Formats: sequence, structure tokens, C-alpha cells
Amino acid sequence: MARTVTATSPFEGGYRFTLTNGAITGVQEMEKGRWQNEKIDRNESWSVTANGVVKTETDRDGTEVTLFTDANGDGVYVEAYSLNRPVAGTLDDAYRFTFDAAGTVTSLQEWDDGRWEAERPDRNETWRLQDGLVVKTEIEKGRTEWTIYADNNNDGTWTQLADGQGTLDIVGVKSLLSGLTADGVVY
Repeated sequence: MARTVTATSPFEGGYRFTLTNGAITGVQEMEKGRWQNEKIDRNESWSVTANGVVKTETDRDGTEVTLFTDANGDGVYVEAYSLNRPVAGTLDDAYRFTFDAAGTVTSLQEWDDGRWEAERPDRNETWRLQDGLVVKTEIEKGRTEWTIYADNNNDGTWTQLADGQGTLDIVGVKSLLSGLTADGVVY
């Protein structure tokens, strides 16, 4: 029997889900003040976990896993964070970093158009090494956004694995990343 999870106070960018026998069979997103049905594409899978609702999407660039959570229990879920595992051999969102003794990034290079280019962080960005991962934190219009990079083969090239908004839960991100990494490597 299908049931729709509803909310008393929907908001822009929120999601709600239709569950049938414990499986997600329908997705709606709040857009322009109305709930809009979202098509579940063939390259997507949705599941309910102890942490929230997980969307896994695979395309030619790799696999993206997104966690949606409902912190206040009203049935409206918001994106907590998104994790990416690029296809092996691609250099999308690739960086090289130099760190000081405290783990602060002192210089960075980005792979762009087939070559490494020196980059300068924006004034509203901080980059640091945390638990073996590089974390970029950016304050944008009063909101905190973060991006995580990993060097999963220790070659000095760091690729983007996750991004999100609000407070970073690095333990939660690492937990989801462990399911995405080749050969079970946990960062």
C-alpha cells in the first residue's frame, strides 16, 4: 500500500517521498511554492536508510550519492550533502595543494583545459587539511557551504568528493564515502 509523506510547512527546495512497501516509488520537490513530481530516472536509485533518504545516480562522469535528511520530522527532507566518485582517469575538479604545519592550504593549483593553473582562494573561502581530507569552507550570502577533496591514491592530485551546506558532519560524510571508494578504502 502506497503512502505519501506530507508536510505541514513545505519550503522551497524541500523534498517529499512516496513509499510503497518500504521502497521509494515517487519523489516531489517544492518549486515555486508548489509540490512538483520529479521523474525517477533509470540511472537513479533511491533508498531509505537510518541516516535519511539516499539517492544514487550514475552517469558517464561517475557516481553521485546524495543524502536527504528531515531534521525536524515534518516529512520535508532537504539535501544534507552530495558525494561524488568520478570515473577512474578523469580529472574533473582536480587540485594540487601545499600545506603549512597546521594543515592550512598555502597554495593551490587547479587542473583546467589540460594543464595545472595556480589559483587564489576567494576572500570568503578557507581551505584546510582535516582528517586526511581537504575541506573548503565558503560563506556565501550568509550561508556556509563546504566542499571536500580527497587524494585517494596518494599521487598528490585531490578530487572533489562531497559538497554541502551548513555544519559539516565529517564523520557522516566519511561513513557515506566508505561505500563509494574503490577497494573499500576509507579516507
